[in-house]
Amino acid sequence: MIMIYSLIHITDMGNHISLNTINNTQSFYIAEGKIFMVLYDKYFDKEFYPFVADVLRGSKVNSKEILLDNVDLDKHETPTKLKLSLVREKGRMKFELKSEANYKGIKTSLISIGNLINDYFELGIPILSPSKARDSLDTYYKLLDTIFNEKDKYMDNIHENIYIGQFSSFDRYYLDKNKHNSYLFAFRENMSEPYVEYIDKDNMILFLSKSGNNTTELIIGNEEDLNKIIELNGLLIVEGNIVVFNKLNFNGILILKDGDIIVMSEEKPSINGLVISNNDLSEENINAIYNIDNIYKFGVYLPGFIEPKILLIKSN
Repeated sequence: MIMIYSLIHITDMGNHISLNTINNTQSFYIAEGKIFMVLYDKYFDKEFYPFVADVLRGSKVNSKEILLDNVDLDKHETPTKLKLSLVREKGRMKFELKSEANYKGIKTSLISIGNLINDYFELGIPILSPSKARDSLDTYYKLLDTIFNEKDKYMDNIHENIYIGQFSSFDRYYLDKNKHNSYLFAFRENMSEPYVEYIDKDNMILFLSKSGNNTTELIIGNEEDLNKIIELNGLLIVEGNIVVFNKLNFNGILILKDGDIIVMSEEKPSINGLVISNNDLSEENINAIYNIDNIYKFGVYLPGFIEPKILLIKSN
C-alpha cells in the first residue's frame, strides 16, 4: 500500500511539474508576444508611434502604460498592462518596454530594451550620401525609396503649428520669407502667372516632386538682396536642385533626390539638422551642423525614421 501511494504521489508530482512547465512556457510566450504586438504589429500605429512622436517633438512625459484589447488576450490570461519608456543614452534614443503575463496563475515579467531610431539618423554625420554609406548602400537606398514612396504615411499626425504642402505639377518653385510669413511661388511651362501659396506658420513640411520627366528646382530667396537673412524650420524634400540666393539658416531635415545644393549667396547656407541625398553633394558650399533635436522634431514625419530594434529581452 505504501509503495502504491508513493507511486501515485510521484506520478501526480510529475504531472504537476510538467503542467507547470507548459504553463510557464506559455506565460513567457504570451508576455513576449505582447512586446512584438506593440513594436511591430497592431499597436505600433495605435499606441507606440503617437507616443513616440510626442516625446521626440518635446513632450516632457517619457513613459506611458498600454492596455491591450481583450480580443488580443488569451482566454486563460488575466489582463495586464505594458509600460513603455523612452530615454536618451550615449547619443541614441532608446526604448524600454515592460510586459507581463498571468497565465493560469503563472506570472511572467519581461523587459525589452532596444534602439528606437533608424541607425542612419543617429550616426552624428550632418550630410548623408552614398559615399558615407558605402558599406550598406542597399539599405541606404531602401530608406530613400521608403521616404519618397511612402511619404504620406504619417501626414495625419501633423502638429498644428506645422504647414504641410505637397506639389508635383510644377517645374520651378520660389520660396521667400519676410519677417513673419513665407511664400511659395510655383511655375510651369506656359504659365503667365505663378501659383502662390501663403505659409503663415513657423514650421513647414514641403514635398516638391518633379512633374513627369521634367527636372524640379527650388529657389530660396532672390538675387535682388543677397544680404537678406532667411530663417526656415522644418522638412524639405525636393526631387531636383535647391538654389540658395540669400543667407539661409535652415533648422531641420533637407532631403534631395537627383539634385544638388547650388549656392549663389555670398555666405554659405547653414543647415542645422541633417542633409540626405541619393547623390554625393558639393559639401564645400554648405555649412552643415548635426543637430539631433531638429532631427527628432521633424524626423517623426518620415517613414522609416522610427524603427525599433530589440537588443535584449530579459526576465524582470
